[in-house]
Amino acid sequence: MSISRVGSGVLPVAVSEALLRLGEQMWAAACDGARSPAEAEEQVAALSRLVGREVLSAGLSERYGRHEGGRHCQCGAAERLEGYRGRTITTTLGPVRYLRAYYRCAACGQCRHQGDAALGIADSKYSLPAQEALSLTCSEVPFERARILLERLCGLECCVSQAEAISQVHGLRILEQHEREREQLFAGELELVPEQRDHRLYVAFDATKTRFRDDWHETKVAAFYDALPGRDGVDLPQRTTYLALAQPRLEVFGQALWQEAARRGVEHAREVVVVADGAPWIWNLAAEHFPRATQILDFYHASERLHAVSHAVYGTSGKQARRWADRNVAGLLAGRWKSLLCSLKALRPTTGEGREAVRLAVGYFETNRQRMDYPSYRARGLHIGSGVVEAACKCVVNTRCKRAGMRWTQTGAQAILSLRALLLNNRWDQHWQPLKAVA
Repeated sequence: MSISRVGSGVLPVAVSEALLRLGEQMWAAACDGARSPAEAEEQVAALSRLVGREVLSAGLSERYGRHEGGRHCQCGAAERLEGYRGRTITTTLGPVRYLRAYYRCAACGQCRHQGDAALGIADSKYSLPAQEALSLTCSEVPFERARILLERLCGLECCVSQAEAISQVHGLRILEQHEREREQLFAGELELVPEQRDHRLYVAFDATKTRFRDDWHETKVAAFYDALPGRDGVDLPQRTTYLALAQPRLEVFGQALWQEAARRGVEHAREVVVVADGAPWIWNLAAEHFPRATQILDFYHASERLHAVSHAVYGTSGKQARRWADRNVAGLLAGRWKSLLCSLKALRPTTGEGREAVRLAVGYFETNRQRMDYPSYRARGLHIGSGVVEAACKCVVNTRCKRAGMRWTQTGAQAILSLRALLLNNRWDQHWQPLKAVA
């Protein structure tokens, strides 16, 4: 539809005629016996997008293609109308062209196109709903696949570089919002409204590797969840939320842990439980930010450590290795960690590999002895495994960022991780609705 000035209050004649024509085409397509029902549906959907484009084009021209007198620049001087300019933007309906008034400041010479700020497209040719669709799809699948899916599903066309740029802009905006909130939280200027109270809150964190352009780097991941007792009395995870930071400083990751825990009501919880593997950095952060939490060494990591020792000492096959590992795993689960240490120290490996495995295992279990009261944990129905955060490493990071051939910048990876966490935490609208509500 060509751009023309339109009056207010009544549907323009040109738009009315276009809608009638397109409505007739939609009816003909639906009734056309030469088309299959599927073909008819696709044709009607395509025509409905045309209808939407006609209406949106005329409506935006009506809103922003009229002169509004008495406007002033940010510098305080009066703006003068220079004329009217057309612009084409990409929307979820397809390309839409509209007219907007063009102003120039009489004092500083700054130019302004009416409506660009409200549409959120000052630095982009994509409408906010289109930017949201791109960000949402790119948070789930690679950029090329996102481009194909959006074009097939709703006719939204973009190139890979545009999809990547738009998703990065919003991912970094989300990160910046969280950083500002964190600064206010630790400065005592903000108190987050807890999502729960009087609950048992689990905090589990770990690290996985992500391939950057230069090398592999750590991405630290955390999962926060409360639980309800299952049929066997053991907690079942409920309402898991996630945190993922690419190559963060430990101090920053620790503060981000507390920030998400505060959202989940850590200060109002009946009990806080940290369950993780034996990495020292994990327990240092746990002691700093959750000093009253029950700390649990992941039982399955501990079991794997015992099997690794048995293989290093007795070899990877044979009944002796299996019997030694099974006996000590059972003793660990029963809380006999002193007997476990005695069993480890009684080993007499004949190889350097075996001696080193035993030495490391003794240090590992002695360091974590206060986190291995598994009979007590099981009696209370607590999780003794860190499977939730290991699953988080896969679903938050690996599923999107560790596909074949992927190489990331730290900024690009973090942008996608911020989008993914927002989506998986069911907080997507907290970022997008305020943006779309600004007029």
